[in-house]
Amino acid sequence: MTNSLNGTIDQNEASWRNEYLKGVLQTGIANVSFMKKDGTQRNLLCTLLPSELPAQTDLEKAFKQQKTPNPDVLAVWDLENKGWRSFRYDSVLGFSVLSLDA
Repeated sequence: MTNSLNGTIDQNEASWRNEYLKGVLQTGIANVSFMKKDGTQRNLLCTLLPSELPAQTDLEKAFKQQKTPNPDVLAVWDLENKGWRSFRYDSVLGFSVLSLDA
């Protein structure tokens, strides 16, 4: 994932990795490790599986439609704390897939 010469991630590689992670979370559960803005590391058991997400209210749907999505940030459902959390793709240190919905 990183360029061995300078330690950077190529734009196409980063985009592919981001889409892959989002796809994994849409079809399963993963433990994502990332660096928070305050510099601490966080492990997050999360998903985007529709069967695990809470039902949206009409008010939430209206708010979501008004908000401009940030392509650098992914909002996920925290399975341990039962709430929405988000992280920047470029802060992800790694992730492990725990289950996939077949």
